[in-house]
Amino acid sequence: MSRQDRETGGLYQRPGESDSPRLVDSDQAPAVRPAALPGQRNAQRDRNEADADDSSDNELGMVQQQLTRGGDVQEVALPPPVGLHRQAPQGRPQTLDLYLRPGDRGYDDGPEGRVSPDDFNKENLPPVMDHELEFTIEDATKFSPGTSVRSESKTVGNFRFRILVFPAGTAGSNGSQVSAFVEADPLESLDPRWCFPGVKYQLTIVNWRDYRISVTKSDTWSFSKDGIDRGWHDMVRVADLHRDHWLGPKNSLYLRASCYARVADGIQMSADYNCKKETGFVGLKNHGATCYMNGLLQSLFHVGEFRRIVYSIEGEDSGDSSKDDPKMDVDLDDDSKAPQLIQALQNVFYKLQTSDQAVNCRELMKSFGWDSVDAFTQHDAQELNRLLCDRLEERMKNTPSDGSIKRLFEGEMENYIECIDVDYKSKRNESFYDIQLNIRSETGKDLANIEESLREFTKEETLEGDNLYEAEGHGKQRAKKGIRFLRFPPVLNLQLKRFHFDLEKMDMVKLNSRFEFPRKLDLSEFVPGAGKYLLFAVVVHNGDVNSGHYYAHIRPDPDRGWFKFDDEHVTVCSDYAAIEDNYGGSDHYVWNYFAERRDLRNFVPQTKPRIHNAYMLVYIREDHFRQILEPPDPKATNLRMVERCDREVRLAEQRRREKMEGHSKIKVSLIFEKSLCSMEGLWDHEKIPSGTIIKMSRDQPVKDLIMELAMTYSIAPDHIAIFCLSYRSSPRQVRFDFVPPTNTFKSCIPQYQAPHFDVSDPCLVILCLLSRGYDVNSLTWQPTPSEDARPPDELSRWSIDRVVFLVVKYFCAQTKRLVTLGCHYMPFTDPINAMISDGWVLDRLQPLIDSKELAPLPDDPDAYSWECWEEFSERELQTRLVKRSVKHEQLVSGDVIIWQALQSDALGAKEAISRVETNIAPEFPVITVADFAALQGSSCDVNIVLHDYRQPLVVDGMVANGCWEQARPQSAVSVTKEPKLPEKVERPEDAALSTCLSLFSMPQEKELKMDLRWQIEHVQATVRNSFGLTPKSGNAGIMVFPAPPSSTAEDPLHAVVPVPPQKNTHPIVLENIARYVSTSNNSRKQFTLHCVELPFGFDTGAYSTLQPVCIRFFDDQVREIGCEVVFVPIDGEVNDVVVEAKKQVKPEWNMSGQLRVLEVVESRVNKVLRPETPLRGLSCTRTNIFYHSLRIEADREASSMASEQKLMEIFHCDRASQQAFGHPLMLAVSPGEKAGSVKQRCKEKLQVPDQEFKSWRLVRCSGGFGRSRTLSRVHLKDDEPWDGDASGDLWLYLEHVHPNPPNSLASQSRHNKPLTIKA
Repeated sequence: MSRQDRETGGLYQRPGESDSPRLVDSDQAPAVRPAALPGQRNAQRDRNEADADDSSDNELGMVQQQLTRGGDVQEVALPPPVGLHRQAPQGRPQTLDLYLRPGDRGYDDGPEGRVSPDDFNKENLPPVMDHELEFTIEDATKFSPGTSVRSESKTVGNFRFRILVFPAGTAGSNGSQVSAFVEADPLESLDPRWCFPGVKYQLTIVNWRDYRISVTKSDTWSFSKDGIDRGWHDMVRVADLHRDHWLGPKNSLYLRASCYARVADGIQMSADYNCKKETGFVGLKNHGATCYMNGLLQSLFHVGEFRRIVYSIEGEDSGDSSKDDPKMDVDLDDDSKAPQLIQALQNVFYKLQTSDQAVNCRELMKSFGWDSVDAFTQHDAQELNRLLCDRLEERMKNTPSDGSIKRLFEGEMENYIECIDVDYKSKRNESFYDIQLNIRSETGKDLANIEESLREFTKEETLEGDNLYEAEGHGKQRAKKGIRFLRFPPVLNLQLKRFHFDLEKMDMVKLNSRFEFPRKLDLSEFVPGAGKYLLFAVVVHNGDVNSGHYYAHIRPDPDRGWFKFDDEHVTVCSDYAAIEDNYGGSDHYVWNYFAERRDLRNFVPQTKPRIHNAYMLVYIREDHFRQILEPPDPKATNLRMVERCDREVRLAEQRRREKMEGHSKIKVSLIFEKSLCSMEGLWDHEKIPSGTIIKMSRDQPVKDLIMELAMTYSIAPDHIAIFCLSYRSSPRQVRFDFVPPTNTFKSCIPQYQAPHFDVSDPCLVILCLLSRGYDVNSLTWQPTPSEDARPPDELSRWSIDRVVFLVVKYFCAQTKRLVTLGCHYMPFTDPINAMISDGWVLDRLQPLIDSKELAPLPDDPDAYSWECWEEFSERELQTRLVKRSVKHEQLVSGDVIIWQALQSDALGAKEAISRVETNIAPEFPVITVADFAALQGSSCDVNIVLHDYRQPLVVDGMVANGCWEQARPQSAVSVTKEPKLPEKVERPEDAALSTCLSLFSMPQEKELKMDLRWQIEHVQATVRNSFGLTPKSGNAGIMVFPAPPSSTAEDPLHAVVPVPPQKNTHPIVLENIARYVSTSNNSRKQFTLHCVELPFGFDTGAYSTLQPVCIRFFDDQVREIGCEVVFVPIDGEVNDVVVEAKKQVKPEWNMSGQLRVLEVVESRVNKVLRPETPLRGLSCTRTNIFYHSLRIEADREASSMASEQKLMEIFHCDRASQQAFGHPLMLAVSPGEKAGSVKQRCKEKLQVPDQEFKSWRLVRCSGGFGRSRTLSRVHLKDDEPWDGDASGDLWLYLEHVHPNPPNSLASQSRHNKPLTIKA
């Protein structure tokens, strides 16, 4: 709105709202000097942190709402003024009780708590804070309506503001209300398009007698050149100024304003903003959570010397394979070959230098070996920097560029130990690519800046007392230990350790404390002659430890200043926004302290931490600054790379045009009858041969295609009919349907997702059917004698109500082949066998019989009969009566029928033989095509994994092998696999099993052909025969499981002794099993079974009195060292197990003496079993004896444990889920023993490395009995007794991170995936 419109009152205004008070020019408003201000302080705030108390916050400031909280606020609603806009929403009076706490003095505290009214006068207000501005207007009543006055400016961060007041109201309000506004006063150095988003501001007109009834209003606004001020027209009635103590001495009006700027300045980007035109740079697209990678790549790209190194590396010549791949974009989840890392990085850098649009990084991520899960996983930017440089160095070995990255980024430091009393020194040099700086010291003190952190990094430590140094040849000596820098690299990377492991919370936290870094860093203090370094890049993390966003401030050219690179957006920014705004710390927040009932002279102001702060800093040596930043000429550096990149750019443009063309055109795969005749087997639309690809307009009629075919093949248009492959929903079939010539190709595109239509690459499969008499191969008119007597059929007059088109097949029982004869059309009223009687089927069969592809038909026509089936679905064939008409048999165009010349004697054989029994598995005879279809539908590929019965127990991915690091799959694990078997998905326990002390054979895998109609005993026999297993006496000796038997509690799929099926019941077949086991590629016909060869054979009589029990032997370090299966009486006791176990103990196990038997359930000791305990009812008697096993270990405590000691179970507990995992240990503990001693003995018993054990905690859990039982968990400190202050049940556990999270979703979670570059 123009000034003239505002002054003349162009808009009607709602109550309490107004517009910008810009009624006079800024140079006409007199400036009034406010009272003295305290020292200024930065007060920025991250724009992404929402204000929980401000429901009307809006960065655009366009959402206006009136909120009122209860309280004693003196406000009077007036009729709306006219002609103003940009009014803040109605102010929200604060509740007086909002901050009232117990002990505060108030009006309702009784006579002894009453306060003097003078305690709340204006003079008792707290001093003006760093983010506040006060303004005193003398002779406030002398102003006329429309006359304004401005205060001096106050700078918060780099947001400068002042108060604009109309003491007698604006002209539009007729002088009835005092109007006040916060006005931005931008610094002269800001860009003309400056913007401060989401500024929280507050205005208060203070009551001189009682500041508690002051009028305070607050709101949020994005200040810019177009929205430079914001406030309210209706603060206080002018008529009430005298009588309600709003005026002080000399009729002074007193105001305070405060502002909280979330972030530093930005710029307003219009819809047509172009990064390349405005800044000369382009951004990088974010592909999910790749902002950390984008910030790092931008900081590396703008180091000109690094870019030159990348350009100069010669990639392997992989040929121009990209031409064969017409995809517009790279799919991270497809199985295509990943590009080379160096070429992908060169492509990204070259596009950043030459493109005018944001660059796609998918190709680079594909070269890393990442998938879509990695794209949505946010990792550490510095970790990616190290991995990337390592890969580049490996690629540059033995090339002219070898060592160039080291010369740019590598520094050197020295770790030293120097004895004080003897002449002995130990030194070790280390190289570094970055320096990790603490922002909080080991003692908990916040460090102020880089220099202070570097001093702490190089601080010398004295080894003395109990920490004496063992000097070779001198014994234990006092010594000084430390680190000293030897040289700094030209490009110095500093990582600020903002992410810190909190030992109290036992979790990672982010430190937002203030940490300053200079524009020029002098490192001569740490290395003589190191020189000075200039700040080049600041990578910022905005958020907390669990989520956040990375962006970078970079100075690519020392003469152009700073730029902000935030994914796709590149903008100019001020020095303050790049540096001071990212120091971290906290800022004063806007809050209404005027409503406080307590004394404000000693109050603590509210602050909010800055969650956006510097995370990585890049400094460049001052004397090499311009040389290192100098952008290289790609053509002069590597012309071959430029030609390749330009070629790929042209190809990408071609793909883009093809994609745009695809919106108006569609691909058509044109096939003829000959293509269908080449198909064998049951109908599968995916096996239809690809035809000639042509492109047609989506709005083009089908008759245009007919005319084009007629001209191309010299065929009359009337002799052509078009059919399109379509999807039928009822029944679910994919068949050819007739397409009228007047229909468009758009009408053939399915409206919804169909199994035959790929939306990503749309293509219509069109069948061109010619009149009978045209040769199938040559497409020329070659009628048979019977067809020559009549003219060609006019297919242009096709009617779906009178004519039907069928795909006709023939099954030969002798050769077991199902071939396609071709396409046949006939009237609806003709019987199905009309195609037999008119000789069409025999004419099509004869060439196949002559070539001996099919067996000849019997000479006697009476020796066989023609039978017909329809392929109704994938596994269902329905018989059709051949003498009935097509209409009565409900056949429609596109249906598939199968003919068979069924011999009379074959019918009798089919009734007599249902299956042929063999020594291994039955064979089902194929006499009819229905038998053939049943065989095809029942045939399946079963992945058999054969396990050793001695395979160690795996509980939640943990193997008792004494290793506590995260187990990673190893491809070197010896697993027998067939060459055709798909690549095995390795599990974490696979690597752990290979390091077990127990002797066993690793699993073997084979893919076997089986039949879904087989029973369990057939599977057993096939496995035994395929793996060459020796049959045991009695039963088969093989147990079949749906999952690894030593890793899950799944029961076997059969009993060890088969029980004859009861009457009226059906035996379980493989088809029933396939529904409950894991499948591959979502296919029912491929699944995995796990088998175990039992170490014994027995007969039914023996099994009725004995039962197998799996016992696992553990050593003193809780490591599994052996496993055996023993037989004990079915009504026996634990002592029977001990007797059999002693027979299996090997001397090298060192398990002499008394044995202890434990029943461990879900990683907890359920019972320490006594010898007289009956076996019946224990978990070891369940059918899966390998998982529900008994643990046997030496009972060392039986002879050494003191009478006052207690044998305690100590189990492992995951820190995140608080679930028990792994294998518990038994430990004798004394009453009152310190927790540190218990922990140390656990560490020694389990032999846990120091680096791993330092994050473990000993936890005591206790609770009472009864229905209202509550549990208490205490993290024990080393000097606390393990049993102190405990009541009720009490147990101990070791809390630490599960190396292999058991939840499949957790193990595959994007938050648990380690950062890797697999290229």
